[in-house]
Amino acid sequence: MAMDRIIWKIILDFLVLACVAFPLLALLLWGEPYQRGYFEDDMSIRLPFKDQTISEGLLAGLGFGLIICTVVITELVRDKQGKGVGEKFLLGGLVSGWIWESYATIGIFAFGAACQQLTSNLAKYVIGRLRPHFYDVCRPIPNPSSPLNSLDYIQDYTCSGTNEYRLNDMRLSFPSAHSSFAMYCAFFFIFYVQVKGKWRGSKLLRHGVQYAVLIAAWYVGLSRVVEHMHHWSDVAAGFLIGAVYAILVFIFILKPKKYGIPATWEPQPAPHNTLPRPVLSR
Repeated sequence: MAMDRIIWKIILDFLVLACVAFPLLALLLWGEPYQRGYFEDDMSIRLPFKDQTISEGLLAGLGFGLIICTVVITELVRDKQGKGVGEKFLLGGLVSGWIWESYATIGIFAFGAACQQLTSNLAKYVIGRLRPHFYDVCRPIPNPSSPLNSLDYIQDYTCSGTNEYRLNDMRLSFPSAHSSFAMYCAFFFIFYVQVKGKWRGSKLLRHGVQYAVLIAAWYVGLSRVVEHMHHWSDVAAGFLIGAVYAILVFIFILKPKKYGIPATWEPQPAPHNTLPRPVLSR
């Protein structure tokens, strides 16, 4: 019976993850961003196009690789120290506790990553904000006779650019999904290491690693502005989305209180005898 519950738990976990991942995949494959117009005097969308140095695949590989390696190593060390959970009986055999804990943590991380990416990309397609390199990619030709192009706000125009991928991507500026995922990974890593990465060898080593990961996520966001892929407000919104999702997922889904974090701080009751011991002995 216990084995059946674990198997059903694993199946339901994958079903829930698929329910979030499929809309995200469908949006990326078949979604059409909102066709937003532009002001002719808007200089923020006239920057030259640059190739990005950190692609989606590279960022995803680094983010998931960092979390997977950290979780597996940490849980394995904790298990060797006798701090892990008990073994699980699955498919006629015993599964080590560190394997089960690694699966649960990585699965929760992946669920949160899919949720924050769906949130970020849904906003991209609904808002359709133009990227800073819009003019360079589109090379718009306004329709001079269209009544939609009044007040210098151009809505009826034709792009003379020929790169179909860039013509679709140029409307997906807000928010920055790169920044959102990078900050989500950084916050999740920082919280996880803070809770479970105990090492008495150095007081600052753990915090130094946490700071390095946070700076790496900060650099990802800055690179999106430098490479003319996003406006600074897009990156700021992405950072906020990633941080919020990491906090919510870690606290309410992973539930770190089971690792020994008290839910609330309660002051210790004061002793009844508050007088100095020599006075009490009289």
